[in-house]
Amino acid sequence: MSNSAVHITVEPVDELRRTFTLDRDVAPAAAQTFTAPEAAAAVPTAAAVLSVPGVREVVTAGRSVTVVQDGSCGWDTLEPQVRYALEQAAPGSAEPPRATAPADDDTLYDVVEELFSAQINPAVAQHGGRVELLDVQDGVVVVRMMGGCQGCGMATVTLRQGIEGTLRRELPGVQGVKDITDHAAGTNPYFSASKK
Repeated sequence: MSNSAVHITVEPVDELRRTFTLDRDVAPAAAQTFTAPEAAAAVPTAAAVLSVPGVREVVTAGRSVTVVQDGSCGWDTLEPQVRYALEQAAPGSAEPPRATAPADDDTLYDVVEELFSAQINPAVAQHGGRVELLDVQDGVVVVRMMGGCQGCGMATVTLRQGIEGTLRRELPGVQGVKDITDHAAGTNPYFSASKK
């Protein structure tokens, strides 16, 4: 989750391709092509977009991300999800990480709770969601997603690229994030999960 709003322009290339241009660099200048999120681990924006159902390939170069869809859905459905993924994964003007990790889970819980109040929940609230901090166990933050996040087709992107990315960047003691949400019970997701 970036601290500053991300401005994105979109230009159609052809029926299956669109180029999303951001107001900041999101990848190395040399063009790179990715077809799986795991292969794009070094380029978080590409990994996030490849997590969107219906995206087949991503080509990154500096500020541009060209998205190739698989034809399973229209751009009316896909474009907002790609924008959301890019907004969540784009580098922002975040403060540098704290120099030392909190000493124990209780202390880490208190610091994570502050971060949830100040950054994470205000960001997910823009999409009708909320993330409840339940516990910290051996450095792993346990959460439950609610509102627009529960059952959202982009919940994994929000969790990994947004929440976990922010926590790891800000708090070196965070080892990961565990989501215990029953996403099947969501009644008002921000993005509906795709049917496969």
